[in-house]
Amino acid sequence: MKHPAIRRAVAAGLLLALAGCTIGDVSIEQGEADPDEITGAGGRDLTEYWPSIDIPLSQNTRMLNFEMMRNEVLRATGRSWVLGDVDQWEQNRIALGGADYETVFAEDLTPSQQRMVLWRRMAFQVCGDLIAAESGSATRTVFTVVDPGTLEPTAPATLDQIRALFRRFFLSDPEGEEVGDSQALLQELAPGGAAVAWRGLCAAYLGSMRFVTY
Repeated sequence: MKHPAIRRAVAAGLLLALAGCTIGDVSIEQGEADPDEITGAGGRDLTEYWPSIDIPLSQNTRMLNFEMMRNEVLRATGRSWVLGDVDQWEQNRIALGGADYETVFAEDLTPSQQRMVLWRRMAFQVCGDLIAAESGSATRTVFTVVDPGTLEPTAPATLDQIRALFRRFFLSDPEGEEVGDSQALLQELAPGGAAVAWRGLCAAYLGSMRFVTY
């Protein structure tokens, strides 16, 4: 369902921009048109086929471009996306909106269900590899507070690790609610073991729209 308030606001902005101009054979003068309707040639309502949105202004959401995606994953996790000893980034360049300049010549930054499913598959794979590499390791670069092979959801060190992971992934300090939500996710996944729980939190951060959009 369209949001009437958004539609009126956008329409009003366009009317101001188009004041005194002509669209098709209909002249638009400031103050003459109904702010709930923009008419084009033959009196057609130009807003008729605007896409329906569930979240106000969600059409402005843009994903990072392909190279930024790859670099941000490497920055946050220290790892590439590898499956069966084969790096997966180039194989999925176009699927993730990249251009190969052979068949596709423009980046596509638009979120889609298919792209987000693929992105979350990547996140689960990368985070699994990260947990496996740092569990029991004497030197850890991402899990700097606790070993991801262990888990005590209510321990102060766990909360410190949540905050450190959040800062690493999102480059900002978490709010109290965000720490609590992360702790709740760890507790929910804890029956599967420490590695499963930390992998789930890592994948939740990496696979979130907050990480992959700007």
